[in-house]
Amino acid sequence: MLLDITYNLNILQVVVITALTWHYALRCGFISDDHAVIEGRKDIIPDTEKNPAKEKYWVKVFNDGIVVYYINAVMSKIGGRHLPILWHILSLGLHLSNTCLLYYVLTPIFGEQVAICATLFWAINPMLNQNTVWISGRPYVIATTLALVAFLYHALPIMVIPLYFLAVVTNISVLFLPVLIKMIWPEAWQSNLYLIVMVAVGLPFILWKFKKRFTAALVIDRENFRISRRRVFTIVKVYLYYMWAILVPIKMGWYHQAGFGFNPKWEKFNIWTLLGFIGMGCMISSGVPGWWWILGILPNSNIFATNSFLQDRYLYFGSIGLAIILAPIFVSYPLVFIIAVTFYGVRSYMYSRHLIDDERMYRENWRNHPRSDHAINNLAFFLIQQKRYDEAKVVVHQGLEISKSNKMLWYNLGIAWACQGNLSNDEGKFRFIKAIDCWKQALSVEPRWKKPAEDIKRMVDFLIKNNVLSLEKDDSKPHGLTIQVPLMGGK
Repeated sequence: MLLDITYNLNILQVVVITALTWHYALRCGFISDDHAVIEGRKDIIPDTEKNPAKEKYWVKVFNDGIVVYYINAVMSKIGGRHLPILWHILSLGLHLSNTCLLYYVLTPIFGEQVAICATLFWAINPMLNQNTVWISGRPYVIATTLALVAFLYHALPIMVIPLYFLAVVTNISVLFLPVLIKMIWPEAWQSNLYLIVMVAVGLPFILWKFKKRFTAALVIDRENFRISRRRVFTIVKVYLYYMWAILVPIKMGWYHQAGFGFNPKWEKFNIWTLLGFIGMGCMISSGVPGWWWILGILPNSNIFATNSFLQDRYLYFGSIGLAIILAPIFVSYPLVFIIAVTFYGVRSYMYSRHLIDDERMYRENWRNHPRSDHAINNLAFFLIQQKRYDEAKVVVHQGLEISKSNKMLWYNLGIAWACQGNLSNDEGKFRFIKAIDCWKQALSVEPRWKKPAEDIKRMVDFLIKNNVLSLEKDDSKPHGLTIQVPLMGGK
């Protein structure tokens, strides 16, 4: 009976199961990064980066992604700025399309049963919640659509080359698509042509994209954007973490209960590094699926440039490889497949059903992880965005009781104090001083972080100008700053 259920499953039923799994997305509002996508940047960023120089038309088109840029324009014309359901219909529709496309791509390569099992496991996995529910995940979904169509027409350069170009411009996660085509069809002359296109077109665009990001966007670890032994150790741990997270999904996806803060131990060789290398070795030895997993994640910039996990939406294309690796197990053990589908489908539904607004999402995350200082910080961040500074300070202090080494808690506490400061009385002036003290604490946790250092400098300059602080330069101190006794009574 179980064998019949598994082997008689068809792509239409897979699409229906996927639609039911994610249908609650259609009831969601604008959440988290969606605000930045639709309503403008609301995140807390340095003043110097709040109003970036206006990009020329074609620079913006290519920086946003050609397809994404024009989809945004159309959605704006039909009122998408105020109607999140339009965006959610788009995201869910694209994901369902990718589900079908993936099945048709995998079937001639790996066979009917592997294709159907891999497709369903991938389509309903909770770690895709940022792509199927969050508007900000649409570039990864669109790029995957273009890449899968290119797979289907792999023998036709007139189709593949334009699709590859549009896909890479849309999102860099599909950069190594020609390598995968070469591995699957090694004898085809077209495969060699696509590799040439990747080197001549894809890689230069990626370098340009990286330059745009690392000279204009907010990156915590700009000075360490280079390959080193320490960086490699961190990268294999990122891969190891997401191998585990796809099998045992964490609640709330990107809003992890842990992260890679600046911790020298993480940058050294230890048991987790060893397990990461073993995991990478297993992926490499598994052939095309393993390389799909590795190469689908590798181009994403955060894996190199920050001491943090990847955002979960980066997994959309690469996680297909892991699904293919697991599919033969599901084929051999139908009961395991049925249990897996039930488990992941229910969990995905539960992950999306409470994503009505940011506050509900953050409070749910805190409830899921009551001892997570990272979950608490996310709520505090939201409250600051809403100008609810007193509430934010209360929340931050609860997080600091759990961990005083969370740099973001200290930074956001400083923001809350600074936003409540004023020059009209001594209490208001001391709020500015409290902000500086909090930012100094953030720097003591992660000395390489430029953001609080820049904010301290701006705040000190502002207070000196208004006769609130005296400042003595001391090159022996970090950042050369030594704050002296406040001069009260200044205006």
